[in-house]
Amino acid sequence: MTDSPLILLTGATGFIGGRLAAALARRGNRLRCLVRSASKGEQLRGLGAELIEGDVADQTVLATAMPGAHAAFHLAAIYDLGIVDATEMQRVNVGGTRAFLDAARTAQTPRVIYVSTTAALGPANGDQPDDDADWNGPYPSVYHRTKAEAHRLARHAQINGLPLLVVCPAFVYGPDDTGPGGRFLRDVVRGRMPGLLAEPGWYSYVHVDDVVAGLIAALDRGSTGATYVLSGEHTSVNDFAARAARIAGVRPPRLRLPNALASATGAFLDLIARPTGLRFPITRETVAASDGLRWLHSHDRATRELGWSPRSLDAGLPETVIALLHPDRAPDS
Repeated sequence: MTDSPLILLTGATGFIGGRLAAALARRGNRLRCLVRSASKGEQLRGLGAELIEGDVADQTVLATAMPGAHAAFHLAAIYDLGIVDATEMQRVNVGGTRAFLDAARTAQTPRVIYVSTTAALGPANGDQPDDDADWNGPYPSVYHRTKAEAHRLARHAQINGLPLLVVCPAFVYGPDDTGPGGRFLRDVVRGRMPGLLAEPGWYSYVHVDDVVAGLIAALDRGSTGATYVLSGEHTSVNDFAARAARIAGVRPPRLRLPNALASATGAFLDLIARPTGLRFPITRETVAASDGLRWLHSHDRATRELGWSPRSLDAGLPETVIALLHPDRAPDS
């Protein structure tokens, strides 16, 4: 075991990162994980991971964590829509990425993987090539803006010679998701979603376990300097919600809100949510991120170069909904 490759992970306590850490440990990789506190990393310690406590934007901590790693994954980010701390999101999503890239450059880490998102690439129509053309907005949320900025930092590092691959998952779903996507599904299957947009957005839905498989394939077979999109089945938000509702045996939301009315409603509810801490299923940012946009990017390069292919929603959505309805029956990670 001591001779197995050492992999550094940031964001290993997150939705994707936790599953990636477990998958890497199963195949025999040694793990070093940056965690905010030891208590948050107990599950990682159970995998045999070495824990480094510290903040993801702290260059001193990353300079300590990076040396000796055969490869490094950067997944740490704040993913949220609605009422967010814009300053903290900027610090973590952009500042943390900058600190990670600087540490990898200084340590001369031989293989570096930055986990971006198709939200950083901008809306598309399904025929956009898997390239790194900068997206300069307009951004529907603080998350989209900060991830686009962090993506540009990664592209700049690639151009300047860092042995870096960029991987862009699309709309990631799966059991145990506590982020915006998981909250949306929970609201749908529990009847808390009053209505959907008359002109919904379209997303490419990819199961979290397929994303993990894609990240490991990128580690093993990806080309330095490349960007790999990990997208899945294309469908509208309304169809995604209807399919989840059918699996749960509940009536899908029938009300269709004009997009302008939904935006105004979200802005009004934000005014209530900010001082009270209440969470509403509609926010200005969630409406703006969907608002008829088509976040449809091709995974052709990942399929062609990595041998990667995603499962369909019919294959992946049932276990996700069942895990929401019956947490005790959720599959093991």
